[in-house]
Amino acid sequence: MLRSVDMQQVLLHSTTLEKIQQVQQLHADVVKKHFAQQLQEETEQKKKEVQEAKKSQEARIREEERGRQQKKGYTSDASTGEEEGDTQKTAALEETDKGTILDFTV
Repeated sequence: MLRSVDMQQVLLHSTTLEKIQQVQQLHADVVKKHFAQQLQEETEQKKKEVQEAKKSQEARIREEERGRQQKKGYTSDASTGEEEGDTQKTAALEETDKGTILDFTV
């Protein structure tokens, strides 16, 4: 059987236990919010990285198209029979294109 003094001690400790429980619950909420914020920042960073990669790929494609257009221009000039120097230009262009395009069949 409980004595009245024991009951008073339990009631006094109940407020401190209540505060401890609130702090534990708040801590869990703070951890969840922090994790959600960190996850959101990581996804935003990944989106930026993907966009930057797309931009660099587009620049590479533009460069390749320019090279092809220049190469076509040089070959059309050579077919008209202008100069022997054009063949040197086409050879130089072909050297720069070597190793950029790979075509594998397995």
